[in-house]
Amino acid sequence: MAHAIFVAEAKRRGLRVNVISAGIWDFEGTPTADEACLACERHQIPMQKFIATHIHNADLEGLTRVFVMEQKHVEALLAKTALPPDRISLLSKYDPQERGADIEDPMGQDAAAFDTCFRRIRDCIVNYLVVVS
Repeated sequence: MAHAIFVAEAKRRGLRVNVISAGIWDFEGTPTADEACLACERHQIPMQKFIATHIHNADLEGLTRVFVMEQKHVEALLAKTALPPDRISLLSKYDPQERGADIEDPMGQDAAAFDTCFRRIRDCIVNYLVVVS
């Protein structure tokens, strides 16, 4: 969802950015969860056909900013990659409502949990784009 939201919000602002998504845990080749697609659809955010990529198979060269959802993801990225720590941020750092450090993964939960997660991610991304513009 974060990928789709970031792409849509950047496009809405006329920003030319390259957005990639990759997971810390290896779910390589897995399609986007149906619930995530439906949440994006409910919020009129186009969800590209997306297949999970493991961080080791992603091109991390030249990344400006890497957003993660949970503190344990920061630690895993630092342990598994050569990314500089100053380029990794918790997305929640930009949460205008300051709802806590970790953004809970709604996998296995109902549509309401996906919508709650969607709105929080969107709030963080919108606020980030305001802060950096």
